[in-house]
Amino acid sequence: MEPSQENLADEITPSMSVIEFDVDEECFRATYDSTRDSTSLAVVEVVATALDRDPLELIPLQSIIETDVLDERTAKLSNGLGDCDCISFCYEEVDVTVRSEGIIEAAPTENT
Repeated sequence: MEPSQENLADEITPSMSVIEFDVDEECFRATYDSTRDSTSLAVVEVVATALDRDPLELIPLQSIIETDVLDERTAKLSNGLGDCDCISFCYEEVDVTVRSEGIIEAAPTENT
């Protein structure tokens, strides 16, 4: 039996809260613990939810951003050691922002 996407997400990023859609901000948002889980995997999980796709169907995040650097920088953010409050980039036509409070926001871009 294959795991459902929800069960797969629990295995990928156990500390992540439920990924919710914020109607006012028009983005998906979740919190996670960067001391326990990889930011890179958490980003993939949130983006997959925003696109209603299986995380394994997305292009590899490391083809867009240096995932080791992302994980390292966000760990510093959560410890108050970073030199900024957030990191933003575009992945799979989704604007992603990782905030120092362990918040990931994903807003699908408009196709015009």
